[in-house]
Amino acid sequence: MFKNFSQTVAAVAAAVPFNTLLWIIWGTFIAVFVLSVTLTLCIPTVRAASKRPFLCLLYAYTALTFALFLTVNAIEDAAFTACVFWIAGYLCYGFLCAISNKKPASAYPVPVAVCSAPAQNTAFRPLPPPAPRPQSKPVERTPSGTYMPKNNVRLEHAIAVTNKLLEKNLGKTDRQELEKLKNTLEVLKIKGSLTPAEGEILNENFNTLLKLMAKYNI
Repeated sequence: MFKNFSQTVAAVAAAVPFNTLLWIIWGTFIAVFVLSVTLTLCIPTVRAASKRPFLCLLYAYTALTFALFLTVNAIEDAAFTACVFWIAGYLCYGFLCAISNKKPASAYPVPVAVCSAPAQNTAFRPLPPPAPRPQSKPVERTPSGTYMPKNNVRLEHAIAVTNKLLEKNLGKTDRQELEKLKNTLEVLKIKGSLTPAEGEILNENFNTLLKLMAKYNI
């Protein structure tokens, strides 16, 4: 049974010209590579995914190349051609991994606004309870007229939340605002005592952080 099957496959392959088979194998590999690059650049989920499947596909196409050239060349020549194909394909794999590590900037600036969460189908499962959000840090007036944070741990927590937000796939405008907000919080933390104007700036930064946390579900 298996002998007849292999003979049938070999007969079908022999009926197709060598150049046609070669263009089919190499052409489909090039098409897969171009499609992978396009999806990696356009879709963040694909960009973050592992590129191991492409490497496994390269091994399969290398084996097909070796088998095809073995039908018309000696085994040494077929192996050499397969090695050249594998090297070229591995360079394509390296390029694919390189662009996967990049974070392209958004084509359009994203406005800093609180976007409503997408509606979920409550017919199947209930909505999860909202995550607790850190409250704005209260300040108290010192005898000298300056303001000092009541709890320095809350300021450190706000900086930690800012770092967590920066690890997400943010819009260009949101990322710039978060970096500016983080720098402001670190300066206020080092300074310790705050003037009334600086206290207002601190409260505004906390409000901005709360909006971004709601926007990115932190």
